[in-house]
Amino acid sequence: MTMHSSPSTPTFADPVGAFVSHGRVIRPPRQPGPLSGLTVAVKDLFDWAGLPTGAGNPTWLATHPVPDRDAPVLSALLDAGATLYGKTVTDELAYSVHGDNVHDGTPKNTAAQGRVPGGSSSGSSSAVAAGLVNAALGTDTGGSIRVPGAYCGLFGLRTTHGLIDRAGVVPLAPSFDTVGWLTRSPKALDQLARVLLPGLEANRYWARVRTLPEAEALTDDETRGALGALTDRLGLETTPLVGLTDPYGGLEGLRRTYATIQGWEAWRSHGSWITAHTPAFGPAIAARFQVASQVTVEEADRARKVLVRFRADLRAALGTNGVLVLPSAAGPAPKLGEDEAQVEEVRMRTLRLTCPAGLGGLPQLTLPFRGPDTLPRGVGLVGPAGSDRALVAWAVRLCGGA
Repeated sequence: MTMHSSPSTPTFADPVGAFVSHGRVIRPPRQPGPLSGLTVAVKDLFDWAGLPTGAGNPTWLATHPVPDRDAPVLSALLDAGATLYGKTVTDELAYSVHGDNVHDGTPKNTAAQGRVPGGSSSGSSSAVAAGLVNAALGTDTGGSIRVPGAYCGLFGLRTTHGLIDRAGVVPLAPSFDTVGWLTRSPKALDQLARVLLPGLEANRYWARVRTLPEAEALTDDETRGALGALTDRLGLETTPLVGLTDPYGGLEGLRRTYATIQGWEAWRSHGSWITAHTPAFGPAIAARFQVASQVTVEEADRARKVLVRFRADLRAALGTNGVLVLPSAAGPAPKLGEDEAQVEEVRMRTLRLTCPAGLGGLPQLTLPFRGPDTLPRGVGLVGPAGSDRALVAWAVRLCGGA
């Protein structure tokens, strides 16, 4: 790959530290279209012709060529009239949901001052929350759209696995990696869905709501209250999914299954590069890759068998017209400088909440709310495979189109 000369304008101000230093570039659309006037920031995992892809790590930046073509999802945005507005900070190789980076810093969370923005789409959520852009592209493997959406008070869509082409996007765990986006309004969420998910039906008959009591127990009182309020607003027959997770050791057993497959695939994706270049990772990322390097073939095979069974069970429970109401995170964003043990405890609870959609390969839409303490949180709607646009249309009806 070689440098590619693409139309752009010079750097721009970044008061919240959301953008990487090599990506403060604006790219105009190729033509007018349905996204004309919409500014979209891009997580620094996506190939942008003529700009390096840094993946949150300086060694990655130094050892990979500058792409000479755009990731297909960026091409779709440019063809639809969107303006690409810079590349945003990501947690290193997207292996975190916290939102800090020892190299690029922690983007500010203007929706919750003094708290982390959530990761790994940290810069994307920070830029949208600060009003620097209308929307931002991110990725979601284990919660990297849903968690920062919840922490920053944003709408966020994790798409059905495999629905959007991930070519030109740095992988982490291909069995779970998805493309998604964050917005402040349901209108912008819907605009992007119409362009990036053109073949999906926006109208769907929703018949029932499912809940997961075990998941609700992992959250705080404000989030549980919001889950109940959302369920009431949906106005459909509601049934708890009692016993769904029991054969798998509960949500903690499912989290372990997810983590095993994620670790196995993360090392398959990046182990050779790590061994060859010994990159300087932050302590938490380094520890995760160390664990990932030790996952055995037998452990990965057992975990994949569990995934197949659970995916079938969850999809059967939802059918074609059921929706599962879940917290998008365990609670509000942790404070900056929070004790590491507390951060890890919150991360574990949150991953138990996000792993069902990941294991199921299903879309999950995060809806923002603020509790009595005024801190942003998120509740999610998990729908059947391919119901992405119908979930977004529902959000527009529930929350208004502004």
